Amino acid sequence: MHLDLHVHCNTDDRELVRKYVDNCIHNETMAALSGGLNYGGYNYVANEDVVKICREFSEVLVPMAKMDLWDTPPDPAEARRYADMGVKGFKFIYPYYEYDHESYLPLYEEIEKLGLPVLFHTGDYSPHPADPKYRRPVLKNMMPIHLDCIARSFQKLHIVMAHMGTAYFREMAANMVKTHKNLYFDLAGNGAFLGVNAYQLSELMRSPLLPGGGPQAGMRKLVFGSDSYISLPHIQCQALNVYQEILFRCQMSAEDTHNILGGTAAGWMGIALPNTSKVKNMTTPWDRRQLDGNLPEAVIPADPNEFLKKHKKDDK
Repeated sequence: MHLDLHVHCNTDDRELVRKYVDNCIHNETMAALSGGLNYGGYNYVANEDVVKICREFSEVLVPMAKMDLWDTPPDPAEARRYADMGVKGFKFIYPYYEYDHESYLPLYEEIEKLGLPVLFHTGDYSPHPADPKYRRPVLKNMMPIHLDCIARSFQKLHIVMAHMGTAYFREMAANMVKTHKNLYFDLAGNGAFLGVNAYQLSELMRSPLLPGGGPQAGMRKLVFGSDSYISLPHIQCQALNVYQEILFRCQMSAEDTHNILGGTAAGWMGIALPNTSKVKNMTTPWDRRQLDGNLPEAVIPADPNEFLKKHKKDDK
């Protein structure tokens, strides 16, 4: 069983939600769902409604709350209220100030006391028609470096750096993950989970402390996040395939693979995530469906050269 920590609740349409849930069941994946308002010009499903959806489909959906970081200090009591409602983590994106602005620190302190993880968007963010209204330095405010103060100040807080900073800040993000024990990362989104191959990620995560130090310790800080949407469930399939391909090529152990694909994040959330892998000491790029002979159309060809040869023949 897996846990996808990075899923957007962009609609409460029950037919679409059920399709997303069916996709999760097919992927043997639980999904941590975050909605919320004020994404720099547009809104998703309100936090309270996300909780209701997750209660309705509690076998696979886990609620997270998106909290606003704007020009007035956020109320730490709101975090506790959401936790009392059953929220298992918090999402932050599009802040008015930098993530480490002093007015935001009491909120992080309260979440640390709650023992719940936080997910920060870092890196690229598409321009929006509302940007001229707010005139905020969006990329600057969401740079990975602004998580340094947070990680140092709240060392029991589990922090996930979404998108690993994207191409803008990927090297900075990797170095920060290796510096802070409580800082983790995901490769969510097409711009991130297809942005690095296994070799590049291994080099980014290689230990700087010893000559020839391996990447395994850094790789263990990776958590599975797809950046999928309720209306776009196929993104989770793509992300799961890519993650498994990368972990296979990085020769991660079965235990490490289980933790990366959900075990680590599930532990933070207090979720008992069964390890249902059929094969020990091996990770296949296509997960159990390959073993069952029920492999969906692959997003990434197992052998690109064979794939190209086949399609060249088809073109003749």
